[in-house]
Amino acid sequence: MSTDRTRQPPWHAPAATEVPTLKVWNSLTRSKVDFVPREGRKVTWYSCGPTVYDASHMGHARNYVTVDILRRILRDYFGYDILFVQNVTDIDDKIIVRARHLYLFKEFVKENPTVTPEVVEKVKAAYSKYATDNAGAPGPIEELEAWTAGLDLAKEKEQNPKFGMHLTALQKAAHAIANAGKLPTEEWMESVKDVIVPVLDAEKGSSLSDPAIFRDLAAFWERSFNDDMKMLNVLPPTLVTRVSEYVPEIVEFIQTIISRGYAYESNGSVYFDTAAFEESGKHSYAKLEPWNKGNKELIKEGEGSLSKTQGKKNNSDFALWKGSKPGEPMWSSPWGEGRPGWHIECSVMASAILGENIDIHTGGEDLAFPHHDNELAQSEAYHECPQWINYFWHTGHLHIEGAKMSKSLKNFITIGEACEKYSARQLRLAFLMQAWNGRMDFKEALVQQVQALENSMNNFFTNVKAIAADEMAKEDSGITIPQRFTALERALFKDLDAAKKTVHASLCDNFNTQGAMNALSDIVAKTNIYINTAKAEVDVPAISEVARWVTRILSTFGLDAESSDAIGWKEAHQAAAGGNKEETVLPYVRALSTFRDNIRALSMAKADPKEMLALCDRLRDVDLVDLGVMLDDRETGGALVKFVDREELLRIREEKEAKEREKQERKEAMKREAERKRLEKLEKGRTRPEEMFKTKEYSAWDEQGLPTLDAEGQEIAKSKKKKLTKEFEQQKKLHEEFLKWREEEANGVIG
Repeated sequence: MSTDRTRQPPWHAPAATEVPTLKVWNSLTRSKVDFVPREGRKVTWYSCGPTVYDASHMGHARNYVTVDILRRILRDYFGYDILFVQNVTDIDDKIIVRARHLYLFKEFVKENPTVTPEVVEKVKAAYSKYATDNAGAPGPIEELEAWTAGLDLAKEKEQNPKFGMHLTALQKAAHAIANAGKLPTEEWMESVKDVIVPVLDAEKGSSLSDPAIFRDLAAFWERSFNDDMKMLNVLPPTLVTRVSEYVPEIVEFIQTIISRGYAYESNGSVYFDTAAFEESGKHSYAKLEPWNKGNKELIKEGEGSLSKTQGKKNNSDFALWKGSKPGEPMWSSPWGEGRPGWHIECSVMASAILGENIDIHTGGEDLAFPHHDNELAQSEAYHECPQWINYFWHTGHLHIEGAKMSKSLKNFITIGEACEKYSARQLRLAFLMQAWNGRMDFKEALVQQVQALENSMNNFFTNVKAIAADEMAKEDSGITIPQRFTALERALFKDLDAAKKTVHASLCDNFNTQGAMNALSDIVAKTNIYINTAKAEVDVPAISEVARWVTRILSTFGLDAESSDAIGWKEAHQAAAGGNKEETVLPYVRALSTFRDNIRALSMAKADPKEMLALCDRLRDVDLVDLGVMLDDRETGGALVKFVDREELLRIREEKEAKEREKQERKEAMKREAERKRLEKLEKGRTRPEEMFKTKEYSAWDEQGLPTLDAEGQEIAKSKKKKLTKEFEQQKKLHEEFLKWREEEANGVIG
């Protein structure tokens, strides 16, 4: 049978392996669904930004860092091109109230430089009103203590989450009033602030008309928020929108909704008509949480503390435009002077940039109803579309040791305060170890877990870099390094491949970063085992490949590497480092030069080699530690050079020195105790053996001083005499030692 040797043989196509695809929890379906952007690899994303009236807290960190992690994974792992828009709410009831309160309180303090009887009486009246209005407490201050003693605090806080805050305000004010004239004025005023500002606002709030009062507060806290996000390494949005800059677009948006029959004007305000929207046959209201449609408490909270509810057709209707009252910022509109409602702002700004259908909308889960449900309704009414958002992602609440944080409850830890105790990396690691859309409890056990993980990664990166640098130094000196791929390396690469598959499957499963982090920890542990097993025959390219991959995944999560092909994350001192080459190198060269000078001097003086070894130890334990360099002595070969965070090395050194001090103190204590016992023994030998039994217990003695008769004149029994003789001999020995010690002391031998 002949064959055509010029023809290629058949090619066998490889069988495709099924790989996981991205599935994400969607609040619109309450389930995990396939992630399918509208336009291929392009993703449009709108995220609810801050309402800027106070410091950002750990609850904000949970939301914004978590959204940042999701954004980075989509961009850097899955390769999507993202247009990310985030708003700043700088017009809101909370901003108006806070700005008025701060302004009026400052004026009150300025007008009352001392705490006069008139001021105290005014605060007493304010206290009484605050007590009855907010806590259901008796008005007279004298009754507070007895009333509080009869409370079931846990029950009260369960029924009213703000109860604890109100009670604290009353207690602080009561203490200040009782100590009027004794406390410094500034401290006294601050203690009564919470109870007096509602009264000041009721008296003068409506007289405030300067727009700067509201604008300046929002601008200040917006800058503060941006600084916090930078500190947490949160990527800035592609575009930022401010409500105050979109008022004309908001007015036009509302006019369109009215023209479509989904909104109505009432007393200068405009409300969205939820009944007309649902009865249209084209739309559904409250897609996210339909069970909350009639929740009056949530609806009221969503409308804001300054809103009037008169004129609404239905309880669930919500304000698109609020007719402004005196003491509030205002803009012109077809319905009179007013300002935008809270919910309308996001719909307008997101639509203006991203259009009538958006891939992703994110925010905290507490915004789902009514805020996000109202956004969906008014946007779908404006665009007359069935679905404005394709994927709604809500981040879970943050609890601190079981308690939910909230600005309105005044129980929050600011981001600045948190970063004084934990690093931005540790906070991000903590969020990575939780489900992004589940409740997170930030507690000591989690912090310990994060710190252990961080230390494990730090040690791994430090070891790999040190081993790689050591091998490079050998190659530079002309040594040929064997490059063999043995069963150990084969097993390591098999483990690495399994880790990559686990990470991919985890990230495809609703961004399961906890599963991904566990996979990273597992491959790090297995690589450490490989290093310990292979010892001097470690394959540097193999462990470097593992370390670079781990670094890339951590970088994807926002734990930044120094470069795209680096090993390990940036250290704080490295990120802040700058200057020229000479400035960077000089401290290291100076340490080496000083060491050389000292060794040279000892050598010329023919000093004891132990002194030279002491200098070597000083170089390792002091000079290089101060420079962030660790020398790890090995049984074979030279020391392994590791670059470690200087503060960490100093901490380790201090712990080592503390243990050494404790050891020395124990040694000194044992020495002192031994000396005490020796002196006690010597003191016991001061008595001559001939005199030791000359007591009333006996009446006669032999020539040595041993008793022969007891006090009654009876002869000493043989057994007793034997015992006394033994004691005599012991004392004789002790006395001889005492006499010798006294002679040595007299001759200056001791001391």
